Amino acid sequence: MLLDKMSYSYFTVFTICMMLPNHYLELKPSWHLTLTHHLSESMGAIIFLLILELLKDYGHGAPQEDIDECSNNSLICGDNSDCFKTEGSYFCLCHPGFDDFTGAARQCLDIEECVTFPNICGKWGTCLNQVGSYLCTCPNGFRNSGDRQTPCVDIEECNRDGVCGNGGICQNLIGSYWCQCPAGFTNFGKNQTKCVELICDQYETQAGQTLPGFDRFFSLLRNNCLVLSNSTFSGPTRSLPSGDMLLTLLVNTTDVVQLGLQSNGHHSSSEVTKLLKTIEISIRLIAPLLTENVTRIETNHTEVEIMVRRDKTPPEGPVSLTNENTQLDTTWETVVGDDQNYPGYAFVILLSHKNLDSLKDSTSHQSQQLMSSAVTVSVSNSNTTNLHQQVNLTFHHLQGSGQLSLVMWVGVFVALTCVFLSLITTLWCRFVSRKRRGGHRLQHDVQLHRK
Repeated sequence: MLLDKMSYSYFTVFTICMMLPNHYLELKPSWHLTLTHHLSESMGAIIFLLILELLKDYGHGAPQEDIDECSNNSLICGDNSDCFKTEGSYFCLCHPGFDDFTGAARQCLDIEECVTFPNICGKWGTCLNQVGSYLCTCPNGFRNSGDRQTPCVDIEECNRDGVCGNGGICQNLIGSYWCQCPAGFTNFGKNQTKCVELICDQYETQAGQTLPGFDRFFSLLRNNCLVLSNSTFSGPTRSLPSGDMLLTLLVNTTDVVQLGLQSNGHHSSSEVTKLLKTIEISIRLIAPLLTENVTRIETNHTEVEIMVRRDKTPPEGPVSLTNENTQLDTTWETVVGDDQNYPGYAFVILLSHKNLDSLKDSTSHQSQQLMSSAVTVSVSNSNTTNLHQQVNLTFHHLQGSGQLSLVMWVGVFVALTCVFLSLITTLWCRFVSRKRRGGHRLQHDVQLHRK
């Protein structure tokens, strides 16, 4: 065996020498001397290595058994690392997200990617370090891939169909966008909502069609409508009143009109119908301009509650509005309607009139008493012909209906009295009848005894 190894070593040396290029044999004599010198040094080194190899294998007795350090000691590499077996040794490899910063084994520590790589989440992202990893959070208008470990990039909102509604022109911005509406359309100053059409002619005052007292308010609404729809209007150019201011003016005007109708002693059904219609078309222009999610106003004659939602996607779930005499229960799905035409906002309105409790027909002159308050209910869904879900209205009786309740209780008392008297009469008759039958039997028994 020793001879075989020695022969193999010499064969190796011979092979190395034979692998030298042929042109070395054609060198000048001086170069031959240099080459011979280098070959002599190489041959000496090779022979020395062969002797060491022989001493290792045969000078120390039988070959030693290789030890599996990784299996014998599970903690040999410490935490956050794995042990790998090699020929006669082993090495430790840190887990992804960890590194041996000290250069010593068994010291795999967490890599703080957010500090080591400041731009790892891009210019707009925020890096959040985790043990062995990290996360990139993106602000609104930016996104990254699903693993949340890539830089945040701008979202191209304008690539989506219908993002600005009918006729709207989308302009992309870094991290945002805005919609430019054509003439006759508006997004009510919210540049990231769809453009909707406005019909400003409905706010023109017409003789016989508009209730007295609403002329000035309607003129203000029409000017607002024309400005919002980028149309031309007559009058001084000044800042538009806010939605809260317009709602307050509407409630105050409604109170004045109700007082005027009340001074006549009665309200005709046609006048009430005009009032309700006027309020509905007015409030549909005001609601999208409100800044708060819930707005409530209550006076001695009017009580209104408006709930507005502004979300990127259509809101869902139940919605309920309540005032002193009425409760409205529905869902946001019903309020929105067709979610494909969702303009970026939704609203529902419950307005109660406290003094419209009497009506008088102008043709028959017959007065009618309302059992509950007259209300105006409006939603942002313009197509309310076929609702997908129910809209429940719960009315409470007015205090003025107490007279009817009193009559009802009087009737109940009289009925109970009659029932009581009827029962007493029936019992008395039965008692008298039994007593008479008992007297005849006694007399008959006595006659039989005498015989």
